[in-house]
Amino acid sequence: MKIIASALLALFFVGSAGAQSDYPNRVVRIVIPFATGGSVDTSARLVAQRLTDRLGQPVIVESRPGAGGAVGSEHVARSAPDGYTLLWGTVSTHAINASLHPNLRYDNIKDFAPITKLMEQPLLVVVPVSAPVNSLKELISHQRANPGKSTFGSPGMGTTGHLTGELLKRRIGADMRHVVYKGSSPMLIDLIAGTIDVGVDNLPSSLAQVKAGRLKALAITSLERSTLAPGVPTLAESIPGLQVVAWQGLFAPANTPPAILDRLSNEVQAILKEPALEARLLEMGTYPAGSSREAFAAFVKEETVRWADVVKASGVKIN
Repeated sequence: MKIIASALLALFFVGSAGAQSDYPNRVVRIVIPFATGGSVDTSARLVAQRLTDRLGQPVIVESRPGAGGAVGSEHVARSAPDGYTLLWGTVSTHAINASLHPNLRYDNIKDFAPITKLMEQPLLVVVPVSAPVNSLKELISHQRANPGKSTFGSPGMGTTGHLTGELLKRRIGADMRHVVYKGSSPMLIDLIAGTIDVGVDNLPSSLAQVKAGRLKALAITSLERSTLAPGVPTLAESIPGLQVVAWQGLFAPANTPPAILDRLSNEVQAILKEPALEARLLEMGTYPAGSSREAFAAFVKEETVRWADVVKASGVKIN
């Protein structure tokens, strides 16, 4: 019996090794846990197209929106750990949601194998053209002189825009009421009309309105000024140490074989360095990143702790 068991075990390992060595031999799915048409979806399709060429198998993008990215993330967490179902995760799904949703049905650390950080997007702090402020310092002075009289809008409860606004409020001692919107477009429309006083939104959508002369940009949340908006100061220039980026990353279910994870990480990092893709992403206000599996795993843990502190301070919970 021992001989038979040993033989079966050997066959299992040989079969597993063979399955990994010919990976991939069928369609690979990348799940986007948000609706189609946004910047996350567009970026994913650009990378998937290039990954198809490099892997020699179709890489398709599938949208599974719902619950701030939780529906699609849980689906991937429960999928087979074989490299054929991946998740295009974000700071929301893999850092913010962990503390924002008490009843979250996946663990952003234990249930996933990080592959690589994909890209980053800074945010803009914007105000209507008619606003009586032209800089972040002027906004701070105005808020302190008029406590409780202003509002700030974000693309949704628990989004990076929302929590960046809460973080900004805390750091400058402002009392601004949060107005929740379902996406960037309705928030920006109200901001342009002067219905709300301040908006915090991802760079691509808000910068377009600034360039069109409909909004004024007071600050960008990246550590350094952006080449896409070189005249816009950083938050850190007025509030030292304050930096926020909305990041995206590629994940597989936990226990996916390391050889498959390494293959995917190396291929995607190479794609992100391609000049044509980099140029296209920069046009969209998105900065390609790329990182080792180990570095990305450490980054996700740091971000989870960081945003937990912000969520706790804001008092926001979504059941």
